[in-house]
Amino acid sequence: MLDSVTHSTFLPNASFCDPLMSWTDLFSNEEYYPVFEHQTDADSSCLKTGIKSQDCHTHSRTSLQSSHLWEFVRDLLLSPEENCGILEWEDREQGIFRVVKSEALAKMWGQRKKNDRMTYEKLSRALRYYYKTGILERVDRRLVYKFGKNAHGWQEDKL
Repeated sequence: MLDSVTHSTFLPNASFCDPLMSWTDLFSNEEYYPVFEHQTDADSSCLKTGIKSQDCHTHSRTSLQSSHLWEFVRDLLLSPEENCGILEWEDREQGIFRVVKSEALAKMWGQRKKNDRMTYEKLSRALRYYYKTGILERVDRRLVYKFGKNAHGWQEDKL
């Protein structure tokens, strides 16, 4: 049985492996073989980031299940019922927004990422990293940010 184990059959099953399980048990028991279905390009891009396809922003843009902080912020801005006054648009057409309740935003992001030690200082540092990639642009006002040329899904005319 072990002679028939290939690289392609081992890798998908390795994540299901109990440390005390034998090789024979792993590859002879059908419950450990996951069902693989055809994936679209959107599905595979979601899987690369560890997101189930039904939670991915390309499938449901405002689900607040985004794995990236900037997408989470974008989705909050686009969902006033979820926002609770934490963020608000300063200039919607230009993509400029302000963080109104910084600690509430940090707590919400921390809950999303299962990190109860999240602070706004840590969150804002992560937001500033987006300057380098063009997702956010610098605004010389405290707690104010602007979506950059590489951010998508926030413009009203492109929704």
